[in-house]
Amino acid sequence: MKRLLALLLAVVLLFSLVACGDQQEGEDETEDVPAPKLPTATAQTKNLGGDSAIKSKYVLLMDAESWEIVAQKNATVTFSPASLTKVMTLLVACEKLTAADLDRMLVHSQEIIDYVTSGDYEGTSFSLPREANYIGDRFKIRDLLYGIGVSSASDCTYMVVKEIAGSESAFVEMMNEKAAALGLKDTKFNNAVGFDSAENCTTASDMAVIMAKAMQNELIADILAVRTEKYVIRGYYTKNGEETSYNVGLTPSITYRTKYYDCTLTNSSLEATKTGYTEQSYLACTVTGTLSGKRYVLILGEADVPAASQSAKFKDTMIDVETICNAYVS
Repeated sequence: MKRLLALLLAVVLLFSLVACGDQQEGEDETEDVPAPKLPTATAQTKNLGGDSAIKSKYVLLMDAESWEIVAQKNATVTFSPASLTKVMTLLVACEKLTAADLDRMLVHSQEIIDYVTSGDYEGTSFSLPREANYIGDRFKIRDLLYGIGVSSASDCTYMVVKEIAGSESAFVEMMNEKAAALGLKDTKFNNAVGFDSAENCTTASDMAVIMAKAMQNELIADILAVRTEKYVIRGYYTKNGEETSYNVGLTPSITYRTKYYDCTLTNSSLEATKTGYTEQSYLACTVTGTLSGKRYVLILGEADVPAASQSAKFKDTMIDVETICNAYVS
């Protein structure tokens, strides 16, 4: 009997040692997971803080391949990014949607009208002005994604995020989880459209990461590259038993910037853009050097012009794009 008990104790001890070894091995594997990639300053990084020609308060120019910071100004200071938020919205949405999902139809509703009329969304929604009635009409998810990125349409945003997560608040949780996974410690979201809030904030450095990751998605890269005068999405409805469609023309947000100042880039080309505007002008863009072929991510925020008009802020933002790219991109 004593020998049997001794044998059982030995077996239990052996299994305990194996289990501890497996746990330790698992812990070691967790520790080996590489840290998220973040923008890195080098000895060559240019500090633009003393450059009076740069009007934007927040700037980061990053090599999108090496993630080395070429130039910066207040790059780790937080700000509310307005509709630059929608770059993260697109990133999360496109990761959740399958190729088959893109052609599924979503139905416009009174809930969407109520949503866009609850905020300052005039000009960023195809549902406004209110004389047009889209209730009951159907739109492909693919078109709604273009609406989000091309014209920053908040009704398109709401339709997509509600379809994916059930509610905007649930989708925002996904956005914050993604920010944490990317190692963005100074970024948090409390809405998916960029409504101005202290609880919806990022930095130029963090925003560069979001933009760089978004541009790795082929669909998002195509969306943010649209520069046509009008981008057309299709609406569908049934009349007398027959399916009918119509066009909704969306003006790319970047058009409002370039009509005030269409920057001349000597050694680079503007590739993809996402704009934001509340009381200030924001721009996330990628540029490609014509000599090196390198892609750069450029983030600018809050052109520092006291009491300036919207057009003046847009102009100063685009002048900053021109100044920075012509000086540091080749």
